[in-house]
Amino acid sequence: MTGKPLVCSIRNPHPITIGDPRAEFSSGCAVVDVTFPSTKSVDIGEITFKNNYTALLSIKLKVREENEKGETTLTWVTGLKNVQLMPDPHCEDRAQSYFRIKREQLLAPPDNVLSVRLVLQQPSPVWLSFGLDDIKFYSPKDESREVREAMVSYVPPCHICMCLHCVQDIPPVEEISTSLQQMWALSETARINQTEASLGRFDVDGSYDINLLSYT
Repeated sequence: MTGKPLVCSIRNPHPITIGDPRAEFSSGCAVVDVTFPSTKSVDIGEITFKNNYTALLSIKLKVREENEKGETTLTWVTGLKNVQLMPDPHCEDRAQSYFRIKREQLLAPPDNVLSVRLVLQQPSPVWLSFGLDDIKFYSPKDESREVREAMVSYVPPCHICMCLHCVQDIPPVEEISTSLQQMWALSETARINQTEASLGRFDVDGSYDINLLSYT
């Protein structure tokens, strides 16, 4: 179970250039800055995104820390460093796959975070552009809520056995389907062979057969 989505502002990838930005040379590196609108820092529990031809990913976290004197400082820490998203930068394998990064996978705890910087790298000149799509941040999951939901959804073992017993008494789906098809075929045959003329019980060509009548 994931936490609640965090409201954030995500900028478009900003390519890092070397020398004259008007030159056609590409460094194969871009930066995506993510800021949170609230003045307070946030705790990140999970990050999800869809890859868009990014080969390597690094994550920088701007966190708020307090020293021994109680003074607050802002520090950049490394969350991830050169994590490989594409096995081969020149091939499309996992180029558009979805990824999920949990807080346990980060090198530093993502607590008291003010902003996030995603560093994208694509060394292959095959692709004209690269980036990340559908980026979402989630808060840490509520452990107490997870325990409550587990208690509500708990089913005693005896009830589970009863449910399995009931399922076993139901005929197989194939047998039910075959029976329904046979009933449908019989009904269609009866509908096609039915006649509009009214049939009497004992009349033959408008007359009664004396042998079919009984005396009382």
